[in-house]
Amino acid sequence: MGKKLRKKKKNNKNKSRKKKQNQNENKSCFNSENPNLTRNSVVEEDLISRLPDEILCRIISLLPTRSAAQTSLLSTRWRNLWSKVLVLHGRIEEIVQVITAFLDAFEELDLLGQCRWLQYQFGQSGILLARIQDNKELHLDFHENQETPKNFDWHLKLHCIEPSNFSLSSIKVLCLTSVGSLTKETVSSLISRFNHLESLEIVECRGLQSLRIDAGSKLRSLTVLDCPQLNDVYVFSYKLQKIQFRGWLPWFWIKYAPYLEDAMLDFREGPAHHPFSCENLLSLLLAVANVKILTLCGWLFKVPIPRWLPSAGVILGRGDFLLNNLKELWWIDNSMEKHKIEALASFMKLCPYLEKLFITIDPTSYCNPSKGHCRFWMEYSSRVASNTRLVNLRMVKMEGFTNPEDERLLAEYLLEKVVSTEPIIITAPKENGCSKNCTQKLVKIPHSKAKHQQRTQPSLTERDCI
Repeated sequence: MGKKLRKKKKNNKNKSRKKKQNQNENKSCFNSENPNLTRNSVVEEDLISRLPDEILCRIISLLPTRSAAQTSLLSTRWRNLWSKVLVLHGRIEEIVQVITAFLDAFEELDLLGQCRWLQYQFGQSGILLARIQDNKELHLDFHENQETPKNFDWHLKLHCIEPSNFSLSSIKVLCLTSVGSLTKETVSSLISRFNHLESLEIVECRGLQSLRIDAGSKLRSLTVLDCPQLNDVYVFSYKLQKIQFRGWLPWFWIKYAPYLEDAMLDFREGPAHHPFSCENLLSLLLAVANVKILTLCGWLFKVPIPRWLPSAGVILGRGDFLLNNLKELWWIDNSMEKHKIEALASFMKLCPYLEKLFITIDPTSYCNPSKGHCRFWMEYSSRVASNTRLVNLRMVKMEGFTNPEDERLLAEYLLEKVVSTEPIIITAPKENGCSKNCTQKLVKIPHSKAKHQQRTQPSLTERDCI
């Protein structure tokens, strides 16, 4: 028994000795070829990762969307390659499936804080650039090579299909750019699946003539910007809190938005491709009567009084059209002569609790060609708010004034007939293409002192310029 144990130990020693010899031989072999090379470095060497970004991005673009996203987990070298450009090719009918797979892939990886891109080429020359941010905000930018875009009407129904996966229900903000006649149906199908969408933005949709949005009770914010052919807008969203519109003045209907707080109605380009309607403008003003923040263009209130006669009975019959909740007013005009100052002042009197006034002079803004001065709103404000003085106005900011005399005339008119306080005046005149802020204060001059002062002396005391 003792001999067998001794023999077994001896055999084990011989085996361990041979193993060490083999390891030494392998080391000497590697070192003879390259003294700086080790076995571990050979095993860990990743030749694919040493390829240029262009080649690696091309490899990723050939993978399915989910697999392409998973490459970010390979190493730090691969982490951000997929987000540089993920290029896919297909048909326009497959856009919904592609975007859904795009959202699903990154929802599973939970890559928060990273911006992800997808370029999808469809048809002969169509391109879709998709970007998702924070797993909640989706941007879809379409490019179609159409020299003359086809006109189309667009009816969007939101929250009408229950989403089949979590990634679709996670989208809260959707921004759509350059949707055309070829892509509107596909986009409509996609939008209907975002059942928790709260904010929708539609930008630069050439050819869009009529827009109807039925959003029920979930949409909180709607933005429509720079759609040059847009003639009709209809919006129904019961819980809508903010609406922003920039472009020509279309036929505009906002159906029952009791929670609306912020309305930007930037119609500085003038009326759209139909006759101006005072009735439609009046219904729009009534729809935004309870907002806290409002943007309007001065030309709307300088329409000659005969144009208001058909609808005058409606507003005069009410006798209570006041914007009691309005705190901030942004007024846009192309200049500020006396009759335009009177139009602004008459509207301000309908805002008894106004706190901040922003005035922007844009020389390119639409100017009503009528030579007559409209006194409709002046007469109405004198009837319902003849003795109204704004006691809460704290700040007035003037931008784009090229003539200091216009600033002085406006300030003196407000002091004399509109306000009972001494608000801070912030002016930002344009000088050599640049603007600087000058802070001034509107000061009342006692009547006894006013007799001894020259008429040209302004009632503004300058504090500082930045």
